[in-house]
Amino acid sequence: MDVLASFRDFGGAQGSFLSLPCADLSGELLQLDSSKMDPKGSLHLRSGGSEDRGVEGPTSSGSGPTGTRGQKQPKECQNAQKRFRARQKERMTHLEREVAEKKAAFEQLAAENELLKARTNILEKVVNCRDEQLSMMQAFEAHCRTTGDSPSCFGNGVSNTMASEPPEAQEAYRKLKKEQVIPQYKAFLAEVSRHLLHCQYPCADPNSPIVQQVATCVERMGRVLKHILLLNSPLMRTLLSLNLETLQPGAAPESHWDDVAASLQLGPQQRADILAVYDMYRNLIAKVYEERKLIMAALGGGVGTLDPSRSSFGSRPELPSEMELTDRLAANMVKEHSARTLLCCFFFGKVLAPTQFAKVAVYSYPYFPDSLGVATALSRQDSQLAGMALLGSGGSGTGSSDGRMLARAPRF
Repeated sequence: MDVLASFRDFGGAQGSFLSLPCADLSGELLQLDSSKMDPKGSLHLRSGGSEDRGVEGPTSSGSGPTGTRGQKQPKECQNAQKRFRARQKERMTHLEREVAEKKAAFEQLAAENELLKARTNILEKVVNCRDEQLSMMQAFEAHCRTTGDSPSCFGNGVSNTMASEPPEAQEAYRKLKKEQVIPQYKAFLAEVSRHLLHCQYPCADPNSPIVQQVATCVERMGRVLKHILLLNSPLMRTLLSLNLETLQPGAAPESHWDDVAASLQLGPQQRADILAVYDMYRNLIAKVYEERKLIMAALGGGVGTLDPSRSSFGSRPELPSEMELTDRLAANMVKEHSARTLLCCFFFGKVLAPTQFAKVAVYSYPYFPDSLGVATALSRQDSQLAGMALLGSGGSGTGSSDGRMLARAPRF
């Protein structure tokens, strides 16, 4: 009251405030109704005569600005979370796609690496075959230079031989005739056939006495055939084109070499090695044939168009160029022979086991075993199986052509 009385408009205990009696006003201020107080001491005011409203704190009705902000904040958080999840999902999708691409690239590089390893292994074996032939050629060339008939040592074929053979044996191989080789070869077939008949399937145990006997026979006959191939190539060409039963020229049908290939029961690695070398052979021989085609076309425009009525053929200016073409043709034929010799060396010397060599000899009869024929059959079977797989008909119900041919082939 002292404070109120100090104001200018207050007149003490009986003064007035804004023309109101001071006593009545002070009594109204000092005597508060306890019913208007909440348990915390807050004053409630009557609003509209029907609802009490607290003085302290914001309202919870949401009609004011504070309630509106309270509703907007959860929506903004939800939208932000959705945007964050979308960004994370997009990032994960990008990472998964990148991982898949990296994995595919890695698998491709791994496959290429395995292919290069296999190709390197094949090339090493082929180079070993070639090195062996070169060493044979050098040894035989040294022998030829010590004799008086050195020009005849090379003849028209590839003059390679084994350094372990004495000069007399080398000359004997060069003079062999088919009448001498065929009886010896048939005796070899009869001997290995007897051994193979008593050999337990698949006849591949190196500790088996029968397998060892077969290996001895193969080593003996293989040495003879190798010398014939390298020293007497005309005789080898005759044997490859001959029917050993009728002794008449004749070519074996494709189905014959299919059966021979099935009888070998090649392992996956053996099959892959043969097909790899065969592809190399085809690529090489395609270039040889293309070169030969050009040479033959050039020769056809020379000697083939001569006029028989001309008085002098020796004065022709085309003669030197035609002689050069003839030399090129001879060199081209040597390339083909060398490529086929390498294929034969790799097939019989680096891939087949002794018992497989014996089987290919027995199953090839009445024809001479031809590495090119067997390799071509394997390539043909591989192409057929690939075509069946692409058409979706290579399931278990159809079986493989190799398995069907193996069922038809006799067992030893």
